[in-house]
Amino acid sequence: MKKIIGIIFISLMFANIGYAEIKLIENTMLQKNLFKNLFMATVCVDGYKFVVSYNKVPTGDGFAWKGYSQTISTVQFFEERDGKSLPAKC
Repeated sequence: MKKIIGIIFISLMFANIGYAEIKLIENTMLQKNLFKNLFMATVCVDGYKFVVSYNKVPTGDGFAWKGYSQTISTVQFFEERDGKSLPAKC
């Protein structure tokens, strides 16, 4: 009985992971270097704006790009409405 309750609890806890809607608004390269390329992207996650900074790192033999990137920071946009600081919507 404990196993069944545990399975139900775990499955309900992770049930809504696949429902987030993510759209890329803007993507900009800030710094180009031999080993790291620094990018900054504005994304829309479930109707709210976020800024994501990440770098692409060359991996494998030589300097072949294999899609590996490392997120440095994620920050949410805020705006002032009626004297209050509220999350910015897309």
